[in-house]
Amino acid sequence: MAEKRRADSVAAAAAAAEAAARERALASTRATLAAAVYFEYDSDELSGDARSTLDAKLPILRANAGLRLRIAGNTDERGSDEYNLALGQRRAASVKRYLSDQGIDSGRMDIISYGEERPVVTESSEEGWRMNRRAEFEITAGGDALVAPR
Repeated sequence: MAEKRRADSVAAAAAAAEAAARERALASTRATLAAAVYFEYDSDELSGDARSTLDAKLPILRANAGLRLRIAGNTDERGSDEYNLALGQRRAASVKRYLSDQGIDSGRMDIISYGEERPVVTESSEEGWRMNRRAEFEITAGGDALVAPR
């Protein structure tokens, strides 16, 4: 009887450890998908760092064919509202084009521009502006069935 309880306890511990590992993998997967890409001032060109961030998303997107994303382009506060909305749109389109060029169906990605409307940093400084020049990612469908790539 004691041996059976010990075996059950070991099995329960192994199952709990496996569930925790699965949860950590999903949390890491979600964080990778959510990671923003950043742009230089007045630019929609993807830097090497931005491409690396996007490349990390590729295995996840490939492993989750039902996943849809919204890519939101953002700018810093400098420039007119109209200019910044257009620049944010170009940034989001640049990200979408890169992912599409890597084999991700463009129909799985929607783009939007918020221009300067949604700053993550309100401080008017070079560092604040740098953090606001970004494209962000939001899961719009398929997130409930998300699996970590193998």
